[in-house]
Amino acid sequence: MKVQDWQFVFYRTVFAPKNLSWVVIAVMKSKRKVLFLTSLVALLTFTSALLLALAPPPLAAGGYDSLAASDRGDFLDAVFKTAVPAQQDRWKYIYVHHSGTSQGDANSLAQNPNGLCDHFVIGNGKGAEDGEIQIGPRWNQQQAPAAPPGVDKIDPDCISICLVGNFDTAMPTPAQLHRLTQLVSTLQNQLHIGADRVILLNSSVGPSTVGRYFPVTAFRDQILP
Repeated sequence: MKVQDWQFVFYRTVFAPKNLSWVVIAVMKSKRKVLFLTSLVALLTFTSALLLALAPPPLAAGGYDSLAASDRGDFLDAVFKTAVPAQQDRWKYIYVHHSGTSQGDANSLAQNPNGLCDHFVIGNGKGAEDGEIQIGPRWNQQQAPAAPPGVDKIDPDCISICLVGNFDTAMPTPAQLHRLTQLVSTLQNQLHIGADRVILLNSSVGPSTVGRYFPVTAFRDQILP
């Protein structure tokens, strides 16, 4: 076969964020058009899949790592994929409270001198997706929480979780409760934290508690003992 019967197509493809490569595809000028198009589609499909695999975790508004309510991936890996590795003897308690606001997300709750006080924020569909878990920088860096409004200080050995909503006037959403149970049980199992060290305050009103309408008994029945 004569060389002039072939044409050479240079196609630039991305195999990794910092590695650009050129692919040379040789095709017949007239008889191989269909084969070329098929090969090109396959190459683009492979490249797209590879880029998705190499992509970093999704970010919520404000740059917070986010686990969507519909996320079906490896939950344990997602929670414990932190810049500073979590140590089992670092954390002793899990503290759960509500934001005391009808809407919000990690970004809006961070608008105070201490930044985001909590390690995790669970959205209610008004500011963040219903059931979405937003992971704050304190968890990523394995830093102590800051005291929420109405509290002078908080134990530096506790993991703080805030659910968006005012549970003095309404209950959490089913999606919030499901994701809270999933998150708390995962933290309990990995860090060996018993149910007696999962703190839910409901003796007063305000954002330092879980609110009057939080189903404390039903929630405790769902987490690890």
